[in-house]
Amino acid sequence: MSDADPDVERMLRVRTGDAAAFRDLVERWLRPLASFFHRLGADPSTAEDCAMEVFEKLFRTRGAYEARAKFSTYLFAIARHHWIDIVRHRAIGPTTVSSEAPGDGEGAGADRFAGTGGAPSDTAEEAEVLAAIRRAVDALSPEHQEVFALAQAGLRYQDVALVLGVPVGTVKSRMHTAVALLKDRLAREGFEP
Repeated sequence: MSDADPDVERMLRVRTGDAAAFRDLVERWLRPLASFFHRLGADPSTAEDCAMEVFEKLFRTRGAYEARAKFSTYLFAIARHHWIDIVRHRAIGPTTVSSEAPGDGEGAGADRFAGTGGAPSDTAEEAEVLAAIRRAVDALSPEHQEVFALAQAGLRYQDVALVLGVPVGTVKSRMHTAVALLKDRLAREGFEP
């Protein structure tokens, strides 16, 4: 497996204590992980904290790592379980994430959905569109949000299926439904997707 995925090779080196390989993985995957959490509703600061917590878990459990799938699949499975824990904690404890929290520039607004890396302009029209997109994504069911966020993080449907533990057909169906619901919601609000 490591021949096809250089990150698997890095993680195998991390398992043996290679700190440089771990730094490489953090540099490569921190932003996609933070983006994943942000798309699920975490404010930018919480999203970055969640990403770092996933790396802490990854490092603590490095000895148990086995190269059975792509590294990204393994990493986002850890991230998904971490998010589930956060949502459970939020249901019984204080609120720790908010999709309505104001952005802090980089990683906010359009970045949450498109992964473009740029900060949105300050025009009122663009802010209105971003707010409509945010409301539309927030209105999706958790299952549809997960599929949408994982796909937006760059995972292929086969990898999303592995992360979620569902068939690829279910992923395709959920993504199709999510996109249709987003388009419908945006059209009802007067935006042409």
